[in-house]
Amino acid sequence: MSGLGERRPVNADYAVSLLEQLKFFYEQKLLTDVVLLVDDSEFPCHKMVLAACSSYFRAMFMGGLSESKQTHVHLRNVDATTLQIIISYAYTGHLAISDSTVEPLYETACFLQVEDALLQCRDYLVKKINQENCVRMLSIGDLFSCSELKQSAKRMVEHKFPTVYRQDAFLQLSHELLVDLLSSDNLNVEKEETVREAAMLWLEYNMEARSQHLSSVLSQIRIDALSEVTQRAWFQGLPPNDKSVVVQGLYKSMPKFFKPRLGMTKEEMLIFAEALSETAGLGVAASPAPVAMVCYSPQAEKVYKLRDPPQNLRKVGTLVTPDNDVFIAGGEAVLESALGRGGGGGPHVLVDAVDSFFWLDAQQNSWVAKTPMLCARRKPSLVYCDGFIYAVGGDRVGGELDRRTVERYDRAKDEWTMVSPLPAAWFWSTCVAAHGCIYALTHDLTYCYLPRADAWAEMATRKLNRCHASAAAFGDLVFYLGGVAAAAATGWGGAPAAAGGRAPAPANGSSLAVEIYDVHKNEWRRAADVPAKRYTDPRVHAVALLDGLCVFMRETHAHDRPKYTIYQYDVELDRWFLRQPVSERALWELGDAFHCAVGKLYPSCLEESPWKPPAYLFSPDDAEEFEMDGELVSFPLA
Repeated sequence: MSGLGERRPVNADYAVSLLEQLKFFYEQKLLTDVVLLVDDSEFPCHKMVLAACSSYFRAMFMGGLSESKQTHVHLRNVDATTLQIIISYAYTGHLAISDSTVEPLYETACFLQVEDALLQCRDYLVKKINQENCVRMLSIGDLFSCSELKQSAKRMVEHKFPTVYRQDAFLQLSHELLVDLLSSDNLNVEKEETVREAAMLWLEYNMEARSQHLSSVLSQIRIDALSEVTQRAWFQGLPPNDKSVVVQGLYKSMPKFFKPRLGMTKEEMLIFAEALSETAGLGVAASPAPVAMVCYSPQAEKVYKLRDPPQNLRKVGTLVTPDNDVFIAGGEAVLESALGRGGGGGPHVLVDAVDSFFWLDAQQNSWVAKTPMLCARRKPSLVYCDGFIYAVGGDRVGGELDRRTVERYDRAKDEWTMVSPLPAAWFWSTCVAAHGCIYALTHDLTYCYLPRADAWAEMATRKLNRCHASAAAFGDLVFYLGGVAAAAATGWGGAPAAAGGRAPAPANGSSLAVEIYDVHKNEWRRAADVPAKRYTDPRVHAVALLDGLCVFMRETHAHDRPKYTIYQYDVELDRWFLRQPVSERALWELGDAFHCAVGKLYPSCLEESPWKPPAYLFSPDDAEEFEMDGELVSFPLA
């Protein structure tokens, strides 16, 4: 027989039934013993239910206060609509959170000490932090002493500082929060003048009341980081009464060196998704090869390690927005590992497409989950256009209609909506944004999406019929290069036969064909081929890099190791020139599936990948040296 003090598991069915009965009693106003009064609204409730979910009511009804004996309790500083949501939560366990209710809910849950509701609101707010609301979230987190919300919002304010410091919410920040921000090393600013302007705007917003903070605010500016022109003009930007006293004193007290803000250390990098990881080939043969995300800085000729995608995602879409936010979307994830049946009985892995969507917190080098897409997609084309992110198509996503689907992400609302689908289904279409429109390219076809009309239009056809090519926009020009001849007859992946009625173009093995589309003229023209050496398995990626249109590619030479190269296009001369060979000491084998984007990242927030020669370099004759980049290099000691 069990002891009387032994705890038994709760009967879940009985618990649900009991909660449903309490909800019925509340709705029918049965056995209620207290009425909450807010303005002109009355809420008959049960003290026991309120005390069970709220420390505030527990103390009120059980702590000997006068309200414990009253049948009517007046609540001040509480909104009736919000209180109704809290009461519904007490009787159902469901909290109705939305963008319009979350902030008053958070405030009320904090006041009434409803811990679980408070945590749900906090998590909702943290997930919803964006450029438009991050300053307000910082103030809310500070007001309610919520360190998680405050820190997450602060990181976003630091990341978006060049744009948010003009917001009204920033100008209304408390003096303490402002000083904390201006003193931060993590501000994403390329020039100290941005910090100075932010400080002056805050002071001038209410100069009479804020003049007392003049010295403490301006002392956060790293004066010696300002340009000489700005330093000479410094006196002209200050209130007349404080010029000589404050500025001269600050300038004399400031050291003649400064620690650069985080934004001053940014480097333009190539971001590689689905690069082979260092452990590739070491796992079970039936398992997918481990992949990683790495980035390469052409400026420093160094490779850095990005945090691997969550859930070991592969075949993701990758995007870097104009304001330097990095996103990954879709892909496929491992669903299940099991012992195979038949055929040797070895292990096998089940994978499937996913709808995941993540943003890179560059300071933390970590992926933050955002609202998932409406459709699961492998290798979707991600495009940023007119303030929104678009996910276009995808590889093997359901039937033909699914492959045509297009959805749009609103960063301010953190939500996806469907827009007009592609006119035709293509597994391998690539998309770019130019001049406020989206261009989907495949075979010899070009489709243009007009966001304001939510419609697709077919544009001029290209000269060559190719797929699996790479595309990039530079100004008002769209570049389409590389790729292979489009399949004839039935086509590949369910595509229609030889689009446009043309015969497939022959594959070019000694150079890369390039076509350029002028968005104003709606015309395609052939451009100079990329003078690449002969290749057998091209990995070609057109990117806007180094202030120009570039191509990052892998050239496979006969009886030689693959090498990576960056070519840049000269629009006026219509020619490509070798911009930078990628040192073999910096970048080794990336695999066959990698794709790349360009963004500005912080080297100090990344892990530098040490150079390691691949296994195939080690000679069977125990040689101590090998040739690399034209010189003999000794093997590193084991």
